[in-house]
Amino acid sequence: MPISLETRQRQSRAQRFRHLTIKQEKFIKAYARTGNGTQSARLAGYSDSSDGVLKQQAVENLRKPAVKEALKRELARVELNFTPQRVQRRLDEISHEAQEAGQFGPAVRAEELLGKSIGMWVDRSLQLTGQVNDRHVQALLEIARRRQAEPIDLEDDGDGNRKQDADERD
Repeated sequence: MPISLETRQRQSRAQRFRHLTIKQEKFIKAYARTGNGTQSARLAGYSDSSDGVLKQQAVENLRKPAVKEALKRELARVELNFTPQRVQRRLDEISHEAQEAGQFGPAVRAEELLGKSIGMWVDRSLQLTGQVNDRHVQALLEIARRRQAEPIDLEDDGDGNRKQDADERD
């Protein structure tokens, strides 16, 4: 009697995960991706009547030797695929999911990190070497005070002529 494709897939999955349930397999994949037990239990389809129930299910799963072993293998597999492109793709997904959920702060933060990863913004810092005396510190503080007092033009047209635009409005 020939074995169906579905049966072969189930057997392969059972060998790979050592007889884990389908929910446990989903939990392992979600946990490897999120690192959050409660969220992973929810994503795996466990009863979500309360976060306490999901947390308890996650704790129980993480104590089982077969789940621990399968999770270790899954984490090793995921780490092999950790590339800058993967991070950028994931940040893009997070940004869109957060925006769709109405969470604009996390969406903007994901976009900011995505922009930084491709070099759109550069964090500026000042590194001083050698002897720094009080005169140097005072000069830096004076520059910072002057910059802080400068008005910020929120109506920048992007052509770099901010001062000219401000003069034209006056």
